Amino acid sequence: MKRMDPECPAGTNLKNRIDRLPAETGVTPSMKSWAHEIRLIGNEAVHEDEPVQEKDAKDIQAFTELFLTYAFTLPGMLEERRKATEGGGA
Repeated sequence: MKRMDPECPAGTNLKNRIDRLPAETGVTPSMKSWAHEIRLIGNEAVHEDEPVQEKDAKDIQAFTELFLTYAFTLPGMLEERRKATEGGGA
């Protein structure tokens, strides 16, 4: 989150960090909504006596994998493709 929004003030809670992610990061409103749902599951896991349900853990894993792919891997792949195209490759 800090890398995606380096201007975010120190001490800002996760809810507000998610809300203030700039559009330039490529994070869509639906991704923010999903991030809030995952945040709430995490809060429950930390503050409740009941263990995290397997489905919730799988949801967290799926979100994390997709988010990292969308936010970091895909832009890098596109940049490599752009460089290859500009350089006369494929």
